[in-house]
Amino acid sequence: MARQLPKSRSISRKLGTKSPKFLIIAVCEGKNTEPEYLKSFAKQHGNGLVEVETVAPAGAPVTIVKKAVERKKDQDAKAKKTANSFDTLFEVWAVFDVDEHPNIPQARDMAKANKVHTAISNPCIEIWALWHITPHCAHIHRHDLQSKLASVMPNYDPEHSKQFDFEQIKNDFAVARRRAERQLADHEASGNPFANPSTTFYRLLDKIIENGT
Repeated sequence: MARQLPKSRSISRKLGTKSPKFLIIAVCEGKNTEPEYLKSFAKQHGNGLVEVETVAPAGAPVTIVKKAVERKKDQDAKAKKTANSFDTLFEVWAVFDVDEHPNIPQARDMAKANKVHTAISNPCIEIWALWHITPHCAHIHRHDLQSKLASVMPNYDPEHSKQFDFEQIKNDFAVARRRAERQLADHEASGNPFANPSTTFYRLLDKIIENGT
C-alpha cells in the first residue's frame, strides 16, 4: 500500500491576525536546479504558509552543512532575541548530491549533531526528476543520468542551467515519492542504505506540504 502524504501541522490562529509562515532554509549545492524547483513546489503546495529561503551555490557537502549550521544558529539567536514563538517555526536543510564528493559520512554526522536536516541524492538530484517520468533502479553515473533525464524532459539542458521543467512533472509528486521510498527500502534491505540511485529530497518536500495545509 502506498504511503499517504504527511498530515498537516495544526497552528492555532486568532481571527483577524496574519497567518504565521513556516520558514524552510535550504542550503543547496546547485545554483539553479534545487532552488528553482523548491520555489515552484512551495508556490504550488505551500498555500502562502511556507516561505522557502535558498542559499546557493554553497560548495561541497561539508561546506554546505557548515553553512546550514551557521544559518540555524542565526535563526535560533533571532528567535531567542525576539521571544516570538513564530520565529521558532523553521527548519534548516542541507541539500546536496553524493556524486564523487568526499566526506559524505562526515557531512551527515555534522548535520545530525547540529539538528540540520539533510536531503541527499545519489548520484545527483536528477534522479528525483526522472522518477516523476519513468522508473530507474540500476546504478547510474551522474552524466548518464542527466542524459537520460534530457531524453524524457526536452526542456532540461544538462549543459547549461540544468533547471527542471516543473510544469511537466508538477502533478506526479506522489509517483516520484513512491519510487524514492521503494528504492530506499530496497537499499536498506540489502544492507547498503542510500546507495545509487536514491534520494531523500522528498522528505524536504513533505515539510512544505505538511506546513502548507
